[in-house]
Amino acid sequence: MLSSPFLKGLRDLLRAFPIWVAGVAIMPVLLILIYPTVEEGAAEMERYIEIFPEVFKKMFLGEAGSFATPVGFIDGELFSFMAPIVFFAFGIGVAAAQIAGEEERGTLGLLLAYPITRGRLLAHKAAVLVVAVFGLTVAQCLTLAVGVWLAGIDIGLGTLVEGHVSLYLLTLAVSAVAFAAGAATGSRGAAIGAGAIVGLASYLLNALAPLHEAVEPLQKASIFYYYGGTQPLRVGLSVSDAAVLLAVTAAALVVAFVAFARRDVRV
Repeated sequence: MLSSPFLKGLRDLLRAFPIWVAGVAIMPVLLILIYPTVEEGAAEMERYIEIFPEVFKKMFLGEAGSFATPVGFIDGELFSFMAPIVFFAFGIGVAAAQIAGEEERGTLGLLLAYPITRGRLLAHKAAVLVVAVFGLTVAQCLTLAVGVWLAGIDIGLGTLVEGHVSLYLLTLAVSAVAFAAGAATGSRGAAIGAGAIVGLASYLLNALAPLHEAVEPLQKASIFYYYGGTQPLRVGLSVSDAAVLLAVTAAALVVAFVAFARRDVRV
């Protein structure tokens, strides 16, 4: 076993990480390949979308989304739904494995046997999550940027980078909740469940709250609202939105540190 919990955590990811990278690379490539066909039939597609229920349009296109533009197409097909699902699955899985996973495998006691405090161990494990999600985000961003450039699609690099920074911060916020649940309970199931519930509830709240005046103010309680909703590329990244997502992540990590420091660990 490596003496550094951070390096051990990264080593544990080595086998699965290339598969995740391949997955997030394939999605943009497929979208770029089909975009010329979509562009040719954009007007017809827009008429077809108009007959869809309002709930569907809110969930996948937002207020002013459109498949007729490159940004609208990538937002609607990738950033609104598919990318968050894949990144949440990855981030929550990594978060659940760091403390709860080690505890369930019986290796957490071995890590704590090293001359390291619980706080420092948790910091190492949180760093694994931060680095792993960052690596996956960079992989998708680079793939999409190269594909867009080769295909001559009119989306600026700055727009793609802002969209991926938003995706990264959103994923960290949801994953940090899973990390905190795992640190507090020592259960991978609890960690995965907490992250999944927060991610799904936030998505639905952001999409459905605007449909009724009485609950519309609750939309701001959803972390998806600060991601740009269903249109992070079109909306762009603001400092205030990034600060909210970082605050959620920080709060979850504080909970993780406090809870882990106070509970008994199974050995």
